[in-house]
Amino acid sequence: MKEIKINTDSRNYPVLMGTDILNKNNFKEFSHKEILLVIDSKIDESVKKEVQINLSNISSKYSELTIEANEENKSSDTLSMIHDVLIEHSYSRDCILFALGGGIICDITGFAAATYLRGVDFVLIPSTLLSQVDASVGGKTAINHPKGKNMIGAFHQPSKVLTDTKLLKSLEKVRIREGLAEIIKHALIKDKTFFKWLEENIEDLLEGNDVKLLEAISKSIEIKAEVVSKDETEQGIRKWLNFGHTFGHAIEVYGNYKKFSHGEAVAMGMVMATNLSQKILNLEKVEKDKIKRLVHSILTEELLKTEFHPKNLINLMSADKKKKGDNLNFILLSSIGEAQILSGIDESDIIESIKLT
Repeated sequence: MKEIKINTDSRNYPVLMGTDILNKNNFKEFSHKEILLVIDSKIDESVKKEVQINLSNISSKYSELTIEANEENKSSDTLSMIHDVLIEHSYSRDCILFALGGGIICDITGFAAATYLRGVDFVLIPSTLLSQVDASVGGKTAINHPKGKNMIGAFHQPSKVLTDTKLLKSLEKVRIREGLAEIIKHALIKDKTFFKWLEENIEDLLEGNDVKLLEAISKSIEIKAEVVSKDETEQGIRKWLNFGHTFGHAIEVYGNYKKFSHGEAVAMGMVMATNLSQKILNLEKVEKDKIKRLVHSILTEELLKTEFHPKNLINLMSADKKKKGDNLNFILLSSIGEAQILSGIDESDIIESIKLT
């Protein structure tokens, strides 16, 4: 088992990583607490049972709620369902919410915790590679609005994160690819050596090699932890973590949250952001080609053939919460491992970058 400490102004907490993290010893500190477990409906039955038994055996009050995790359900209606359970069962400010699932369950459970009685504790048990390296670290919680992804949310740090790689065993290969998009992103904004390691090990990672995945998850979380510790509420360098996301979130809306998953959209967005980086910051062609080659390796041929109407995509980007005034913020690369925040970029340059080649 490995532990990484996340240190922020509002809270310090551990991320435990390994292959048997969900044993009862890692839940003991929550004994005699009022507990609500929010479960992703796609969670493997054996994993769900293990967590249910561990929590129900130690809690003073126990309830659970199963949610079908999709972008449509990452909504105010689902948030109200969680609040309804808490209110109907008279949960106090001393309660704690547990999220067992992917990024959607982590985000919405965290936001429910942030907003119930002005803020209660929560613990994350991320079940996908994407959520283990993204949603589980940093305290971003949110729900979607019909006009934009994650438009309603709060910064609220968890008490603990339990990252068990055995949960990845049942994942389809497409879900591994989605998580690798965020891992590649972390390397691109902060660590050229890690990027080189990813280039050398991408095939093993795509095949779900346990040892390599744990190493990639650990390094990715370390990078994100370093950034978050310096800028908890995204006033400066934490914006680097949005590399590819200005394009990516618009791509998700473009596909009505159905055609492209978050990881796929971010991967495509990173290709576009790389194109824009060469145009605006003179990113060297050899580095641009390396980035695109690695990102292309986690995208299917069908996705790589996708064509977007540039004006439509830009209109969707204009609703993005990461803009400053009327100007869109872009995270671009001057080189691999060196990120910058830029705004006020000419629309013609953005249009020219909206391609996957």
